[in-house]
Amino acid sequence: MNIKLIKEKWIKFYKKGFLTGLIVLSLICLIDQLLQNPFFFNKIDSANFLLTLSFVFFGSVFCGILSFIFLILLSFITVPKS
Repeated sequence: MNIKLIKEKWIKFYKKGFLTGLIVLSLICLIDQLLQNPFFFNKIDSANFLLTLSFVFFGSVFCGILSFIFLILLSFITVPKS
């Protein structure tokens, strides 16, 4: 197990996963609002704006956690340099 990899790269992996999730979910939400019948999100109005915003935010946090789990799996596979 390569603990050094986790210590050096965990912030980088989490940021990449979070920002990628934020961008992808925001684009999906934006495109979904243009459709007549939304597929993923409800139509945004004043009543459910914060709910939709929280779905995008917590989905991005989940993507960051998934990338961190991928880093942990990667640290099990790799061998530390001597």
